[in-house]
Amino acid sequence: MKSALFSFFLFLAVQITAIAQFIQEAETVSSKKLTQSFLNRAMQYPVESLTNNTEGRVRVGFVVQTNGMCTDFHIIKGVNDALNREAVRLLKKILWKPATENGKPIASSAEMDIVFNKKQYLRHKKNETLLQHNFQDISIDTSGQIFNFALLTAQPYPLLEKTYRNLNHYINSNLKYPETAKTGGIEGSVKLGFVVEEDGIASNIHILESVGGGCDQEAIRILESLHWFPGIANEKRVRSQTTFDVVFKLNENRQHQIPNRQSGGL
Repeated sequence: MKSALFSFFLFLAVQITAIAQFIQEAETVSSKKLTQSFLNRAMQYPVESLTNNTEGRVRVGFVVQTNGMCTDFHIIKGVNDALNREAVRLLKKILWKPATENGKPIASSAEMDIVFNKKQYLRHKKNETLLQHNFQDISIDTSGQIFNFALLTAQPYPLLEKTYRNLNHYINSNLKYPETAKTGGIEGSVKLGFVVEEDGIASNIHILESVGGGCDQEAIRILESLHWFPGIANEKRVRSQTTFDVVFKLNENRQHQIPNRQSGGL
């Protein structure tokens, strides 16, 4: 009898494990580190909360749909109305890979925390060396849509200091060939996908084509160091999706490619 019961529970445990293996939770398109880096850069700490030293953690719940877009945002644990709204605004910019069950996308609930810390916020802003730009007088598209380049009247472009002739010159001047890649003789092209936000910040950075040897991380570092003039559509600043290629080549002058402007929006 005991043997039969043991066999039954063992069988049940195996079945439960097998079922669990077919369910994959939703995850952000960017890594956790890159997602947090974007949130730090994009945060607009409400002035009144900043002045009053209001801090705290806002927990937001939402549903990740089968197409990776998020809906049904709601506050699980808030601080005040202003910080709650900013937390939701930030999270609406994050793209997700949907959860899957037996390989098929499914809608699923998720939640994320946004931490508002005045000292940390001011430190991030102080460390930023963003160029002064003159697009604040252009209104913002509030639909959240990510535009295809074909729909733009003006494409996004990197804002560079006058000392740089173009984007290739900027990359050549700032790229540091990883020692691991040098030692291993690793060459190749890293392709990154990302979204240029309405404020010119790159979001949802992810690797499309990897080289390894530290080259992927170096390409990401270069991309994160750039600020962009956003794409324009219908006389408004919009979100637009594109790609960014960095070519790593040893024993020759480094060659780099400008962003691939054939990428489609979502």
